[in-house]
Order: sequence, then C-alpha cells, then structure tokens
Amino acid sequence: MDYLTRHTILKYGRSVLCSEEFRSTFSQVHHYSTTVGDHLLGVTAEAVKQCRARGLTDDDTLKTVVLAALCHDIGIMGRRKKYRNDAECLIRHPLDSVRAYIRITGEADERVIDSIKCHMFPLKPAVPKYKAGWILTVADKICSVNEKFGKSPVTEEDRKELLIPG
Repeated sequence: MDYLTRHTILKYGRSVLCSEEFRSTFSQVHHYSTTVGDHLLGVTAEAVKQCRARGLTDDDTLKTVVLAALCHDIGIMGRRKKYRNDAECLIRHPLDSVRAYIRITGEADERVIDSIKCHMFPLKPAVPKYKAGWILTVADKICSVNEKFGKSPVTEEDRKELLIPG
C-alpha cells in the first residue's frame, strides 16, 4: 500500500481504526484465508485506489468511501452465533454493519449508510445510489476474489502503519 493510500485511510478513518470494535475484527476468519480486519483494510485501500483512478479525490467522496469500506463487514463479527446460515448472514450483516458504523463514529451520513447497505450487490438486489457505493461494491468484489485465491489484502507493515495506538 502506498503512502498516499495509507494517509487517506488515516485521515478519514482514524475514529474507526482506533475503536475497540474495529480492532476486534482481526480475531475472526473471513473468506477462509484472511481476517475480517484485514479484509476491511484491503477493501478500503482498494476503494481509495479506485477513487484516485477515477478522479474522485474530493474530501467528501474520500471520507464517505473510507468510512463505508472500513465498516462494511464489521457487522459480520460473531456470525456463527448471530446468523442461522449464510443466507441470513448475506441479508443481515449489512444492516448490522450500518449500526456498527453509527455506534463507532456517532455519524449517520446517508451516503455511507447506503454504501454499506448495498455493498452486496448484485448478490442482493439493493443497488447503490451513490458513486461511493459503487466504488465500495467493486473494491469488495476485487478483494474477495483475491482472498479466495489466497492473496492477502494487506501486509503486516500496512497493518502496523494503520493500527496506530488509540
């Protein structure tokens, strides 16, 4: 991950990165080859990269994308106890992730909420309303496919740089 991507994630996502709830995401396996936390960091880095490639570098867009990406799967924590099966997880975890975003940040930005709620498109029929939602959806799919093939979404160095002491 390059310096500008790390800087962007820290600038807009510090409140999430420093939260105990986010830090706990490194204890649960995700996509069989990574953790929820590494997936969240990887999707966030990919989303920032996708924004830059499309010239979407204004503060509002980057903040929306970073917060949505850092929180999009945080609601999946404890999935084996919370959800009866994968279908229930598919339906409910985006809503649980929205609640986590609001709880962690104290914010309720409609663009962040919509992006998180719609990130499972096209597996769920909810279509993102905003560019940030489309960016998150694409970044999530890119990282998920890479993870299925055993590619780690972040390096140990990236993790250490982003998980600064709260």
